[in-house]
Amino acid sequence: MDKKLPKFIGTINIPGDKSISHRALIIGSQATGIVKVSNLLESADVFSTMNALRKFGVHITKRGKDYHVYGLVVGGLREYNGTINCGNSGTTARLMMGLLSTYPITINFIGDKSLSKRPMARVINLLREFGANALPENKNTMPFKFLGSYVGLQNDQKLNVPSAQLKSAWCLAALNTKGISTLEERFETRDHTEIMLKYLNANIKVKKSKNKKIISIFGKTPIDAKDISVPGDISSAAFMIILALISKNSTVTIKNVLLNPTRTGVLDVLKKMKAKITIKNKKTICGEIVGDIEAKSSNLKATVVSEKMAPRLIDEYPILFIAACFAKGTSNFKGIEELRVKESDRIKSMEDGLKPLGVKISSTKSSVKITDTNSFKLNKQIKIDAKGDHRIAMSFYVLSQVLNKSFKIKDFNYVKTSFPSFTKTINQLKKN
Repeated sequence: MDKKLPKFIGTINIPGDKSISHRALIIGSQATGIVKVSNLLESADVFSTMNALRKFGVHITKRGKDYHVYGLVVGGLREYNGTINCGNSGTTARLMMGLLSTYPITINFIGDKSLSKRPMARVINLLREFGANALPENKNTMPFKFLGSYVGLQNDQKLNVPSAQLKSAWCLAALNTKGISTLEERFETRDHTEIMLKYLNANIKVKKSKNKKIISIFGKTPIDAKDISVPGDISSAAFMIILALISKNSTVTIKNVLLNPTRTGVLDVLKKMKAKITIKNKKTICGEIVGDIEAKSSNLKATVVSEKMAPRLIDEYPILFIAACFAKGTSNFKGIEELRVKESDRIKSMEDGLKPLGVKISSTKSSVKITDTNSFKLNKQIKIDAKGDHRIAMSFYVLSQVLNKSFKIKDFNYVKTSFPSFTKTINQLKKN
């Protein structure tokens, strides 16, 4: 490790939020009219959704920096019986299955090597209630044949797992189903789908109580066409925030970042760790809370993160594990078994990468403990296997930058699925 460590200083913009970008395209395709989307994330995952929609007659064009989605109205997709290649995108797969479940079509769903290992049984079982199915019936990973319903069946369901993708698949199916369908959700999960449907005046009602949320959708009713501005992705911003926190003499400001409460768990955890984080210029755009985030070098303290937090920061755990390496004491992350079935087994991927560096890390099926590291083992070439997982690759790249040590990261190209300008953005901030 070089004795002189870099500092990171500057003001940046982060690419558009990935979750909202997917939904802007899919829900926009159901609108009555043209939906203009600004700051759409131009990444491989979002392009997978765009290409899938085009197969069903959705016209999507780029004009300047904006994308125009020509809505076909609810139930208006053109007939297509063929193949959808979802690439690395689980969101594309699950949300497109929801959208297509109420059309009498047969689609072959395929994905890359990583996506083909990820379980799809939960979304298939959910959509069977609308009359859809997948063949062969006992197969829960891609590739498989997905059969939409000839008559979308109105239904009431309870969602017993914390999954925004399952909820969104259900919402998209309910849009094209006669009558009122209701979903009871007992866990707080990302609510971008509900927010966007409300913003576009869809016939949706959301009732919240202390222990549950009930979503009611009146199907076969129109959705208005409005402009959608996509805020910066807080999951991508988390890498830049933690880069600043664990580097010396660093200050990074990120403009126009999504601050939806279901997504700001990473900020809550970092503040609990005594991070110097300030939120400025909060406002609401297209129903979503947006603001600027300033992060400064901090002496972090270890913390315990409960299982209740998991749905609010499921994508940020890998980079939080990096932060924990610099936080005095032992941090404990609980209830994170969902990380085992993401793009990789993220618990194992992080453990495999950190242990050879001298980090004290241990895990169970659903938890991770990390103790601060006084000195990393950097006396040889560092090799990291990201296992086709963009967030693993970015997390170790951040660590390499902070330590001023080159890492050889296998599958680093997967970063393009969510943050194509990742290294360029870090170089913009880096001051030697």
